[in-house]
Amino acid sequence: MNNVLDKFRYSKDDPSQLNISLKKDPYEKVNNNNSNNLNQLLSTSVKVSKEIFPNINSAIDKVFERLEIKNNLNFFVTANHFQTQASCSAMPLGDSAEIILTSKLIELLNDQELQSVIAHEVAHFYYQHALYPQARDSKNRTEILNLLNFSRAAEISADRIGFIGCGSLEASLRAMLKITSGLDEKHLKFNFSSYLNQLRELKEIKGDKNLMYSTHPNFLNRMQALIWFSMSNEYNDHFDTGKKGTFNLKAVDDKIYDSIKKVIGDEVDYSNKEVVSRALMWGSIDVFLSDKKFSKKEQEIFKKNFGDKSTESIISLIKISNPKSIQEKINNTFEEASKLLNKDKEKIVTELTKLLKVVDGDKKIAETKINKIKTNLKI
Repeated sequence: MNNVLDKFRYSKDDPSQLNISLKKDPYEKVNNNNSNNLNQLLSTSVKVSKEIFPNINSAIDKVFERLEIKNNLNFFVTANHFQTQASCSAMPLGDSAEIILTSKLIELLNDQELQSVIAHEVAHFYYQHALYPQARDSKNRTEILNLLNFSRAAEISADRIGFIGCGSLEASLRAMLKITSGLDEKHLKFNFSSYLNQLRELKEIKGDKNLMYSTHPNFLNRMQALIWFSMSNEYNDHFDTGKKGTFNLKAVDDKIYDSIKKVIGDEVDYSNKEVVSRALMWGSIDVFLSDKKFSKKEQEIFKKNFGDKSTESIISLIKISNPKSIQEKINNTFEEASKLLNKDKEKIVTELTKLLKVVDGDKKIAETKINKIKTNLKI
């Protein structure tokens, strides 16, 4: 691990679970096709420099010093007195990025709070979140739910770096509250335990299932996630805070995932389990029928794995259906399963591979079926 960004990335924000290619180095130059975006910003916004925005420029320098990475990004301030926003405009496969801060955001936050937001956006660039597939581009429900889960995980990663980049948990939490409410300290009291009471209330009423379709966790989950992260052994050891951590980082990550799930519901996990279960059932049929027979021995194995009712249904279906229609059902099942994360797809292949030891037909033909399933799953 090269730096704090690599060390403290949220474990659920794992791009290896997606079929995407990331650059080994986010600063690696690939092309210069982002010039149109830069040209537009140069003509409509003000580029940050120490001569024009000394305070903002100083905040940026402090962030990169704390994160111990080089600054290869362009920062701009754009006029917007209604939205407290910052964004990282990183072109896919581009060689740089533009981070845009609104005037309303700058007016609302103090220097340390602004550093938290800047570091958050730098994290999005460094982690190459712009290269993640977008849920809005998919029409498949399984894929949409998983990509939204990934988008929320990306925000948890970026929040951590926002905290580290500004050097203050309180400043990061204040920034979240100010941005969410649109109000400053004249109107807000920063009693963080009171806000977490609101989160407990939300969980008690079984959360808000509409948030399952949100790209961001709600601000209460994000605040709690940062507080838990600050209590991790790894954080306190790395920064030599003098405090003893309460949890290891894996336990923190699991707590965060469970906490978000209590708010948005467990539909994502349930949906994935259903897709995996169907893939295992129809994949078993595919392997067993590789010799065009479903022997008594194979039926007993199938029954043990999937129950009497499913076995009876499959046997009846085989009797009344032609092989082509059964294969079509199998192909459709794996088309759906191809939208799962790689860990679930690998689980399917691992379980189906075990059938090679018990299949009655030619094992080489059955192995060919397994390889075709891998292809259909896109792994």
